[in-house]
Amino acid sequence: MRRDHVCAALGLALAVAYWLAADAVPVSLLSDNVGAGGVPKGIALILGVLSLSILIKGSAVDHDGKNHVKALGIAALGFLYVAAAPFIGYFASVAALAGGAALYYGAPRRPGVALFALGTAAVLWLLFGRMLGIALP
Repeated sequence: MRRDHVCAALGLALAVAYWLAADAVPVSLLSDNVGAGGVPKGIALILGVLSLSILIKGSAVDHDGKNHVKALGIAALGFLYVAAAPFIGYFASVAALAGGAALYYGAPRRPGVALFALGTAAVLWLLFGRMLGIALP
């Protein structure tokens, strides 16, 4: 069995476990439309779909490990976002995450990156904060 298949199987198992854990979150009278388990269930669904796609199609072979290092960098950006959001707020932390990710993936250091970061934060704030009524940090 190829390493891709093992990783995909582990990803599927993690997605199922994450879904079940999110489903076990108690429903509160103070819950919004999405509920406390909504976002974790979405993450579990995305992980499951991506794991299935790797299992079915396979992934490009990367023997030098560059993709793994790139993935760790994006994970580090995600951890920084989670750590910073309570202190600097949702809008600023999402803008920093979007701009940081764009620069990390090679976008030129131009004003367009700042516009992309601010636009991403604005769209996500409008979608989650206003349209779905989810309380944001």
